[in-house]
Amino acid sequence: MKVNPSMFRGYDLRGIVDKDLTPEIVENLGRAHGTYMKRRGITRAVVGYDCRATSEEYSEALTRGYSWAGIDVVNIGMNLVGTFYWAQYYLDAKGGAFVTASHNVAAYNGLKFAIDFSETLVSDGIQEIRRMVEEEDYEEGEKPGKVEKQDIRQAYFDDVIKRLPISKKFKIVIDPSCSTAGAIVPDALRKAGCEVIEKNCEIDPTFPLGTPDPTENAVAKRVSKEVLEEKADIGFSYDADGDRIGIVDEKGGIIWNDVLLALFASDVLGGHPGAKIMYNTLCSKVVEDTIKEKGGVPFMWRTGHSFLKKKNQEVKAAFIGELSGHFFFSADFYNHDDGIYSTLRLLHYLSETNQSLSEAVEKLPKYISSPEVKITCPDDKKVPLIGKISKVLENDFPDAEVISDERAGDGVRLNMDDSMFVVRYSQNGPYVTVKFEANTQKKYDLLKDYLNKLLHSYEEIDWEKDAVNAEALG
Repeated sequence: MKVNPSMFRGYDLRGIVDKDLTPEIVENLGRAHGTYMKRRGITRAVVGYDCRATSEEYSEALTRGYSWAGIDVVNIGMNLVGTFYWAQYYLDAKGGAFVTASHNVAAYNGLKFAIDFSETLVSDGIQEIRRMVEEEDYEEGEKPGKVEKQDIRQAYFDDVIKRLPISKKFKIVIDPSCSTAGAIVPDALRKAGCEVIEKNCEIDPTFPLGTPDPTENAVAKRVSKEVLEEKADIGFSYDADGDRIGIVDEKGGIIWNDVLLALFASDVLGGHPGAKIMYNTLCSKVVEDTIKEKGGVPFMWRTGHSFLKKKNQEVKAAFIGELSGHFFFSADFYNHDDGIYSTLRLLHYLSETNQSLSEAVEKLPKYISSPEVKITCPDDKKVPLIGKISKVLENDFPDAEVISDERAGDGVRLNMDDSMFVVRYSQNGPYVTVKFEANTQKKYDLLKDYLNKLLHSYEEIDWEKDAVNAEALG
């Protein structure tokens, strides 16, 4: 079967609806992944999906493909992807897939392929699914797999709330930009005893406010305004499938997720003294500083939640976090990201330590940090472009620690005593990412001006199309 090979990315599949993806193609992906699972002794799968317009239809097509291959399927309906991973344990199913295109725009959809508990296919595994579809390397089951639907949401709520009781009644703004979390998170938090103010919680798969992305400055500013207007204790935003979060404190202060990562590291190290904490290359120096200060062992690894999860099979970190808002409480929960668990974990920490969010953040080391800047660069140009940029950076910053090995993975990070910056290409979209910071405004402005001039010198970059936080470069 002919399929667009560019759909098969570093750690999931994403394609344009009605062009790259159709129900027929998704059913064939189900046959391929079903065969892949069966060859590895997996005969039971979970299927779930987000709020995108085609997600339910694609989940049904996927289920047909699995059943054809002889895989028994439990469809849990529309949920957050963290609930999907949790359901693997609850339903004792190693396999499955979640239908989502995460933070891609509304025209996209996609799949995260599960191949073990909390584990999804990456790199070679994704490419093997592509080969199987192209060659129609499928094996029909001796009999069709059983298919059932099951509502596991309340059981999930009960489990996470029991793990993370909250002693304070927080007043919380929830703004998921009209995406999946709007139908789920408010119910979970009310059940946990919180007062919830819903903003943009009605589901609209066209994403009228823009693609739900908690790392986008415009989203954070909107939530900041809402928190101040409602005199709330904290505000939360989410991405389209709800595994990533964004936060705003009671003063309207925007807290980027590497700072939140440092807070979570403090919390985790309180229960697991001396543990390893893993974080991705894009994170602020505040993360390493805090981990060391709290007696932990910092371990930096390449960006991409599936890469981090895979590496943790070897590293055994107690906690993993990314600037994007993926958090894995591996020692206390499971080795996967879950937006509701992360939300409740922060509220539990603040209630247990009797702090407001701004008070907790005030105790951390201080850096002036940019948001994550994403600028468009075609898929076929982004990798060679980063190769060219890396050589320029190494020449222009001879005294910096240059990290361009497997820890960086898909880009380069430069560490200096008073600052750092990262330039990398995305694994799941046609863009490059930039993040920079310094401990003084003067150095921050110097880096901003340097990076702005450097990146504008390359014609491969399209500044007009779908840029995120580009204003941070001036």
